[in-house]
Amino acid sequence: MSVSFRAGKEVCRVLLVGLAGGLLLLSPAGAPLVPDARGDSIEELRDKLKSKKAGDRRKAARELGETLSREATPPLLGAVEDKDPQVRRAAVKSLGLIRDPGAVTMLLNALEDGVPEVRREAVIALVNLYTEQDASSFLTRQAKRLYARLNPFSGPVPSDDTVIEPDVTVAPAVIDGIAERLRDSHREVRFYAANALGVLRGKAAIPKMVEGMNGAEPNLQVAILQSFYKIRDRSVAGDVQPYLLNTNKRVRNEAILTLGLFKSLEALPQIQTLYDQNPGRDVRLNCLEAMALIGDPSSLPVFRRHLGDGGPRYRQFAAEGIGRVGDTSVAPDLSRAFLAEKKPAPRLAVSFALYNLGRKEYADQMVAALKERMLHEQALAYLLELKTRVSPDLVNYLNDSNPVIRRRLCLALGQIGDSSAAESLRPLLKDNDPEVVSEATRALRRIGAR
Repeated sequence: MSVSFRAGKEVCRVLLVGLAGGLLLLSPAGAPLVPDARGDSIEELRDKLKSKKAGDRRKAARELGETLSREATPPLLGAVEDKDPQVRRAAVKSLGLIRDPGAVTMLLNALEDGVPEVRREAVIALVNLYTEQDASSFLTRQAKRLYARLNPFSGPVPSDDTVIEPDVTVAPAVIDGIAERLRDSHREVRFYAANALGVLRGKAAIPKMVEGMNGAEPNLQVAILQSFYKIRDRSVAGDVQPYLLNTNKRVRNEAILTLGLFKSLEALPQIQTLYDQNPGRDVRLNCLEAMALIGDPSSLPVFRRHLGDGGPRYRQFAAEGIGRVGDTSVAPDLSRAFLAEKKPAPRLAVSFALYNLGRKEYADQMVAALKERMLHEQALAYLLELKTRVSPDLVNYLNDSNPVIRRRLCLALGQIGDSSAAESLRPLLKDNDPEVVSEATRALRRIGAR
């Protein structure tokens, strides 16, 4: 997946519905549930936590988490201090599954546990307090990718864009506690902390993240750079710019693309120089992508040159860059490129560019791409980048016969947050496809929260 359409991808998977103790927001999973009638009751599991056998205590701690009931929180809090590290680990993981904000103090304490696996689970559990999706799924995925030496921004494996909703407030103590783990003695814990700060939009942790990059291993530097973009504080661009000269290829490429995502005009001359001095495909293509994301008129000659020259990704980034520059004099060149282009991704990019230049009929191409397996994320990113400029046109497609298109349009409109789209979304609350109903409900909730 290309960074250019990941740049606009703001598909937040996290929903929180209440405020507890004036400090933390709760997720729907936080409500007490009735224990599974086929298993032990919470009272029975509580007693098993007192067993002399560590194996029994571990099993009880694990099963208490599976109840998803806050009635299980008190015994689990005690188990976090068990002498057996595997019991502590199971207890911390279960508290994360239950998502009880009353466990935050004990989870913060667990960040200081002497066993790395417990500290890692504490990071995941704290993130879980604010997310609907189990944080272990996306944090573990990211760890495996980086440890496999894959660059999640520019490599063939897409990165995970999970972040909390913009209106969610994370307790400062949580951000501070996780930020301290950037200097953890265990590399896996350091990585989990870096990625968690991005998921939680931990702006207050930026100084420690900048410090944590200094002399760090490349995997951690890459993770922090990616989290910088999730946090979306462009003031950090000056701290990122020196990494354009980093000797590690992955870190350098990540810095190039992060500065492009930040639309850093200050970094553009240096990125242009890297483009000119590196005819090899890897660096030059990353630089072209960053230049396209910035979309400055000074780059227009480069974009025009690549519009019909080079591989599909060169043509895609060139079209995107032209669209962002906004020079209508290039519209005829784009029209000819659209007719000549055979590859789906660059053809979709040309549609985005033409729409950006005022050719509203090209909304058809972007909406149609929402149903395509290989194109829907790219199309969604363009729609999110266009924001309220495109939402009045998108509502005209909400009666499309394809439920996948209707559902993804709801997703886009909810993320855009244009209140004028709410009236058009309401009929979809009675759609015959339950997934459309669910996404329309979420979209209206997001619009209402703005």
